[in-house]
Amino acid sequence: MKCCLYSPALLAFFLSSFFFSSLAAAILPVTGWGSPDSPQEPFQDMASAHKSAAGPQDAPIVSDALSVQRDVSIFSDIVRGAASVYERLEDFGLNTTVLAPLNSAMRALPRKPWEDPNPDNNVQGAFAGLPGEKKAAENLERFVKAHMVPVSPFPENEKVQTLEGVTVWWTTENGITKIFPGGIEVKEVKGSVPNGQIWTLTGVINYAA
Repeated sequence: MKCCLYSPALLAFFLSSFFFSSLAAAILPVTGWGSPDSPQEPFQDMASAHKSAAGPQDAPIVSDALSVQRDVSIFSDIVRGAASVYERLEDFGLNTTVLAPLNSAMRALPRKPWEDPNPDNNVQGAFAGLPGEKKAAENLERFVKAHMVPVSPFPENEKVQTLEGVTVWWTTENGITKIFPGGIEVKEVKGSVPNGQIWTLTGVINYAA
């Protein structure tokens, strides 16, 4: 289910950079819109959701679920630009837990997602021309992969490497669930689909660590 509308949230975020006006057409996709899922109890048993699916061709998958989440629409649009990751989210045979930063977290980033995690590499002109655009696309994909955990369910206190190789785990204390390292709060766990879940985060995973 694909639509031809560009996300207003994404454009407002990225068009603040002159560079992105040339990069956007090459690496950012279009996205569909819809209403976000109703709040879910964190870490619910996925079995009930799986039983409700008639079969792979009849059930929504992670890519579908991510595309309709308004509160993470900026990250969702970026994911669609990372082809290898998006293909995974469309694969019924590969489970993924998506750690999706909220729009507020994306807007608060000290650097753009396509910039290098090392600020010394973000000098003026660093992303100019075809070599620069390629570098930006690679950085963007690294950012996305850092937020993809290749398992679902994702058990508490189990350390798992993201697709970018960052080791992450989570725990709940006093009713608050946090992703480590960094202690990033999990705002909400969306309803399960056959090949994974979407967790919305109040911050971003630091893949430079």
